[in-house]
This record gives sequence, C-alpha cells and structure tokens, in this order.
Amino acid sequence: MSISFEYTRSADALYVGFDDRYVAYTVDISRNGYYERGIDYAEDDTPVGVEFLNVSRGIDLTDVPRADEIAPLLRKHHIRELA
Repeated sequence: MSISFEYTRSADALYVGFDDRYVAYTVDISRNGYYERGIDYAEDDTPVGVEFLNVSRGIDLTDVPRADEIAPLLRKHHIRELA
C-alpha cells in the first residue's frame, strides 16, 4: 500500500497512513511531555500510521517508522522537518 498523507489545517495535525488495518493501540513518542507524535499499531504490532500535532512548528521524524519515506512528502508539502 502506498503512504497516505492527510493534513488538517484547522487542527494543525498530520496523519500519515501506511496500512488501512484497524488501529489496535497508539504509542506516544513525544519528547516534550505533551502529546504531539503517536504511532498507531495493528493488533500484530505492525505500524499502520503516525499522527503529528503542531505541524506548523515542524516535524521530528526521530523514531518514526518509515521516516525515509515520510521526509520527501514533508518537503513536497513545504512542512519543515526538525533535526
């Protein structure tokens, strides 16, 4: 499946989907103490998507599955990637 990319300006949120399977659970991988990055997993522990909040501040791809595929999409949509 190809990667889906859905940005919602009013929420300043981005969802990048890898798979359309049911999300069994989400793991918060934020670094600053409040939720802004979460990885969604299927029941078999396969990552199915990633949610990013506060996108206008830039996106940290550290520890994000398929970051190498997400990075070019960020550039294409003029979203800053944080180092």
